[in-house]
Amino acid sequence: MNGARAGHAGVLPAWPGWASSVVWFWIWVGAIGAVLMVHLAFLVTWPDHFIHEDGGAYVIQAESILKGQYIEDAIKRPYGVAVFLVLLSKLFGPHILVFVVAQHLASVGTALLIAATVRMAGAPRFFALLAFLFAALHGRIIHYDNTVGAETITNFLVALAAFIAAGAVFRKWPVVLASAAVGLTLGAVMVCRSAAIGQAAVILLWLLLMLDAGVLRRLGAVALATVLASAVYSTPAAINAVIGKTAVGSESAAVMAFVVGYSGDFDHGVHLDRKAQARPFVEQMRAADTPSGWADGGEYQWPFGAVGRLKMPGDTDADLGRVVRDIFIETLTTPSTLYRHLTKHFLREMYFLLFDGNAVARQTPNPQAYEFFVKRDASPFFDSPTGLKPGQLVQDYYKPWWPLSRLLPGADGVQLGLSQLMGRGYAPNSGLVKFCCGLKVSTEYDDRPGPIVWLSGATLLLALILLVGVPAGYAGGVRQLPRGLVAVGALMVLLALVSAAFPTFLIYGLNRYAYYTIPFLGGASAVLLWLSFDRIVAYRSRSKPSTRVTAT
Repeated sequence: MNGARAGHAGVLPAWPGWASSVVWFWIWVGAIGAVLMVHLAFLVTWPDHFIHEDGGAYVIQAESILKGQYIEDAIKRPYGVAVFLVLLSKLFGPHILVFVVAQHLASVGTALLIAATVRMAGAPRFFALLAFLFAALHGRIIHYDNTVGAETITNFLVALAAFIAAGAVFRKWPVVLASAAVGLTLGAVMVCRSAAIGQAAVILLWLLLMLDAGVLRRLGAVALATVLASAVYSTPAAINAVIGKTAVGSESAAVMAFVVGYSGDFDHGVHLDRKAQARPFVEQMRAADTPSGWADGGEYQWPFGAVGRLKMPGDTDADLGRVVRDIFIETLTTPSTLYRHLTKHFLREMYFLLFDGNAVARQTPNPQAYEFFVKRDASPFFDSPTGLKPGQLVQDYYKPWWPLSRLLPGADGVQLGLSQLMGRGYAPNSGLVKFCCGLKVSTEYDDRPGPIVWLSGATLLLALILLVGVPAGYAGGVRQLPRGLVAVGALMVLLALVSAAFPTFLIYGLNRYAYYTIPFLGGASAVLLWLSFDRIVAYRSRSKPSTRVTAT
């Protein structure tokens, strides 16, 4: 009897933990399923609008590689996205639907990686779940997952690199292997989108500061990651040199044109003769600027007109590129012009991007408008356009096996459910729409600030708390925050802000650039809630009266 009781005593304590694991498993299954349904709803609602403003370039690149016409390709885009599309074509066949489905799945993977990173830092499961939902359910994220571009694969690789770095910091993964994996991943990121160098720098700096190792080992780990990232980033250029493909230019001059137009000094400095030709136009466009920016997105492109007026007779594109580069460097190295760029342009555009600060910043193009780009950049090689109609995907492919068909709704019921899901703030609507429980929300396509406002506000509040609370904790003024919370919170804040700052500093706060920052805003928002929970628990534990037994 006593032995039986002892055996039961050893078994019973394991039951609560086992039951909790089972419950959380099904909670995660339900959360992932709900997110996949929202993604599917987008795919079914707009089943043939898979190319946005820049998406066609990547499809053209992939087609040229698959057809063996790589040397004749003349698209000024990094080749990482095209290589990703080629790999998918080799594995599953060259079809535009394959690309889009892969992007939807990769986007869910990005949210899972962010949730796992938060969890590894020591967050309770609930806050990791919140990080996943915040990162996965924003309408602007799912909208661009439904169109071929650099956004989805870039965010996935950045989140993967951050996850691996977090594993080395929080779970003591082998430093050499983790650093090598981080370096290879960051190199792949920059091959997909060169502007991701900002996120890469954040992850490497975070790894250097947070790694629990000696100074030399930290430096060695970051050096290894940097060398491998540089090697991967240089691979396309090396291949071009070997096969004799000549460069067709890059986006550098186009990017520098915005800084030159918005903030360059056209009265002093280098190339005054050329600046004189562009000065009247530049002054006219700058005078038309308002605190809310220009009237529409097209007017933001006016620096290209300014650069065109810098050209002299007989100039080649290379000559004009050198002129733009000289004025760009002058702008960034002259205190007065740099100050102008930061105050008149950068801070305002950051506000527009993070807080949907004006109509130009917050109005995302209706996906129906992508029909123009799909037809303009038609690619029969990838069956684009496909000719699919809304609902046709469900009617054609939803055929559950016989035992399940008796339990699951039919195709019409599934389509109705997806349509109702789109009505919860995802489909274009001029007014607020009912979400649930009497709550009304804004869509991504109206003239109101969207949910990014809440995520951005939470992220900036977390940044402020960390900036004040960490030094105060070390000074003994307040209770120190958990190390994991501080580390992962700083990582999410820095990735979110740098993802927004790099494009807004160089160009402007285009709503599409919010894609790169929203998942990390979601991660930071979940960390803020975790911090609040931690403070409440700490306060309650201090306020409880201690019970002491006094010897008599």
